[in-house]
Amino acid sequence: MPIIGIDYEKCNDCNICLTVCPRLFSRDKEQDKIVFNDPQNGCNLDGRCIAMCPSDAILHEDLGEVLSFKAAQNPSTLIPYETMHKFMSAKRSIRGFKNKKVPRAVIEQVLNSMKYAPTGANIRTLECTIISDKAIIKKLSDSVIDALIATNSPNYAEGAKKAREIGFDTIFYSAPHVMIIHSTNPNDSMNSTIALTYGMLSAQSLGLGTCWIGLAHGVLAASKEVREKIAGIKGKVWGVITIGYPAQKFFRVPPRPSLKIKGLDELD
Repeated sequence: MPIIGIDYEKCNDCNICLTVCPRLFSRDKEQDKIVFNDPQNGCNLDGRCIAMCPSDAILHEDLGEVLSFKAAQNPSTLIPYETMHKFMSAKRSIRGFKNKKVPRAVIEQVLNSMKYAPTGANIRTLECTIISDKAIIKKLSDSVIDALIATNSPNYAEGAKKAREIGFDTIFYSAPHVMIIHSTNPNDSMNSTIALTYGMLSAQSLGLGTCWIGLAHGVLAASKEVREKIAGIKGKVWGVITIGYPAQKFFRVPPRPSLKIKGLDELD
């Protein structure tokens, strides 16, 4: 049980833990203090009680690092909206990479950001496989192209044939790394999308480029042979992105249509 009790030397009896999670905490009238309940009452491990305790009095173990910084109390002070909006708007799908590997420490920074992505019911079953071997990436690319050609689709088959003839990697665009998100949890589709979005934005802040590769995702999800024998993955594949140092430069943000919105006119 990662939440293991209360440090009464720190506790200021504010009752916040009780309001956050009445399953784990309750007020003992005889002792006139908040007490930690039987762990059998359940905990979804989201750490809200740890994060919201002003005196850091919740005892825990095996939950990982707890970050503490002043702006955590008001995240809006970290990045002004205009800066954040420009950063997100400038996110481009990169389809051209430098022939340069990304250091492990930098990839770990991206993965560290991804672990903070929200999930349904705080169920964290996602796994990540990073492929950096050129030969394996080529095998995976060839498998996707084979699948596209086999469809005889006018939108994909002919383009795939021409790209193969001239030796152009139309799947991963010669990216040095391919990141695959997968799990055995059938409900991880949305969780993986959010995690990869966190990862792509984090990568951009580190000078990296990324691109969501839907064609590879489709083949990996459909083909057990490609998934297990080439990518070495068991379970369900939820998303695939490339990651590396971009060899492309953008001078402006392209236009995008407005969202179709209902209910905005009802607001002041």
